[in-house]
Amino acid sequence: MDSRIGLDYIVENRDYISKLGTALDTNNVVVKKQVFELLSALCAYNADGYARAIETLEFYKNLKCERYRFKIVINELEKATSVEYQVALLAFINCVIISATNLQDRIRIRNELIGE
Repeated sequence: MDSRIGLDYIVENRDYISKLGTALDTNNVVVKKQVFELLSALCAYNADGYARAIETLEFYKNLKCERYRFKIVINELEKATSVEYQVALLAFINCVIISATNLQDRIRIRNELIGE
């Protein structure tokens, strides 16, 4: 199957925000790695995909009553023991920063990541 079809489907169906956000609420590192890889692909795919990835982080933040949307990424990076998982997390961080529409958004996201 063409991956663009799947990405288009996720972008067009907002209910996937809750599905992906809920999937992050697990102890299974393999599942979380796959979700972060999918979020990275969404960020790189188009502006709507980027918005869905950020909305997924917002959903998870609200689900867990956290203060910061990137807290899960930083926490997972700090406790990750698998190099593959660490790479997926860093790739996601890079995708989020690079896919931001303008320099001010990139700086804001960078500062948000540093501040956590």
